[in-house]
Amino acid sequence: MNCKLRRLDLLRNGQKSDCELHVWYPDKTGKGKRCQRTFKCHQVMLVSASEEFERLIRDPEFQKNKGVITVEDASPTAYEALLLYIYTYEVCNAVTIDMCGDLMLLAEKYKMLDFIDCYIDKLAHQDWPMEVVLQVFHLASEHNHPALMDLVAKKILPIATQVTKDKSFLKLNVKELKALMIILKKEEVLTDHELLEALKNYQEVNNLRYDNMEHFQVFVEVTQMFENVLFEIDGSIVLPEEDFETHERGSDSSVYKK
Repeated sequence: MNCKLRRLDLLRNGQKSDCELHVWYPDKTGKGKRCQRTFKCHQVMLVSASEEFERLIRDPEFQKNKGVITVEDASPTAYEALLLYIYTYEVCNAVTIDMCGDLMLLAEKYKMLDFIDCYIDKLAHQDWPMEVVLQVFHLASEHNHPALMDLVAKKILPIATQVTKDKSFLKLNVKELKALMIILKKEEVLTDHELLEALKNYQEVNNLRYDNMEHFQVFVEVTQMFENVLFEIDGSIVLPEEDFETHERGSDSSVYKK
């Protein structure tokens, strides 16, 4: 048996374990109950992988709890993926795009950035459902993770039209909206007019006008990527007429006729 399989066997069977990780999570039946999943682990493996695990194991509470670490900040499935990586240095095939939030949280909490890098590499080879594309974009922006942001951009570009018309687009915060528009404007997968239509819809739904000045100012910065953008008295975007000079996608930005 090679080293990786031996370590995997130790984790799965709990042989020679000297600590336990108890993961608490809500019961999916909706009855308000909490459930617990237990992982039998080995201190040397946890300590070698993470300074945070070392801190937890050295904490007096660890001994008081008879070698038990209790957590409730992520799903048992996410913790299992983390432990599998600690024991085998591989991200298991079962990881999916919907685990992204939990895995990003665990990677940061336990300061295991190599773990999230491997996870991102795994995601690159998976199909992303439309409904989660902007959710992952939100996570990449929230965690300020360039590698994940680059991957999201590659996934967004082929479906840019659907993305700007999706309900989740309207739920982006203004900072995220700006980051997305920079990507779409740079890659020129949509015309300026299509992007401005998306911005106008976003503005109307989120009520971004002069009476919401703090967010409106950031929104105005987004519109400054485009030429000749005008606003109504209340701050609403004025879309240019349809008789503007049309350019092929992939050419220079559209220039609107006055």
